[in-house]
Amino acid sequence: MTLSAPLLSLGAVSKNFGGLRAVDSFDLNVKEGSITSLIGPNGAGKTTVFNLITGIYRPDSGSITFRSSALIGMLPHQVVEAGIARTFQTLRLFENLTCFENVLAGQHCRCKAGLVACILNTRARQAEEARAHSEAERCLRQLRIWHLRDELARNLSYGDRRRLEIARAMASGPALLILDEPAGGLNERESDELMDIIREIRDSGITVFLIEHDMRVVMGISDHVAVMEYGRKISEGTPEEVQKDPAVIEAYLGTDDEDEQAEAEADAEAGESVQ
Repeated sequence: MTLSAPLLSLGAVSKNFGGLRAVDSFDLNVKEGSITSLIGPNGAGKTTVFNLITGIYRPDSGSITFRSSALIGMLPHQVVEAGIARTFQTLRLFENLTCFENVLAGQHCRCKAGLVACILNTRARQAEEARAHSEAERCLRQLRIWHLRDELARNLSYGDRRRLEIARAMASGPALLILDEPAGGLNERESDELMDIIREIRDSGITVFLIEHDMRVVMGISDHVAVMEYGRKISEGTPEEVQKDPAVIEAYLGTDDEDEQAEAEADAEAGESVQ
């Protein structure tokens, strides 16, 4: 029995910024049809990995393949056309456009009508526009914000803005959806609803790869989890396996020696203040 190739594969990927090695020989395979989470302390290099995949940065070494084709050298819009869409940790919406218009913008890479077709309003252009409107409606309904379609993006609540950005990414028709902290800033009810939505996206045939700090979300929806620290992968496996890994526990909670050192430093500072 032969195993199918992963949808996304990173091999020994490294990236330096001056003297800082942000990503260090990072390996990861993202299986098609899965929800894979990348976690780690702040500054571990997680978003840099996403930026390398999506063409914002170019790695200094290593390989990145999607559907067995190399991604390195592609520009961000070419990565989207290849079938990878993403959201950002900091929201990047068109604030003065409606929700419907924001999602329509996500389909730009799939619309082929040129200037002449638009001027002549050909049947092909009309059909393409009808398909784009239908897809925008589908994405807004899937993210449960269809009722906000005519609202300007700037007027939405924070949670709805998060959903709108995902809907816009979905509109590009991705095979792989990359989400950078989608639950950041959400309350527990909003996080629960988002978990349901992400599962529905996976069940619809779209592979999901996310960074997330909310461990309740990560452990609740992930099929596979990888852990980074100081640019390196220190663990990966099922949520249950990762939770029990001593290297992960140390990265998040620190060792007894570190705790003792911190207590000693605190005692020293207290002694100096008394003097």
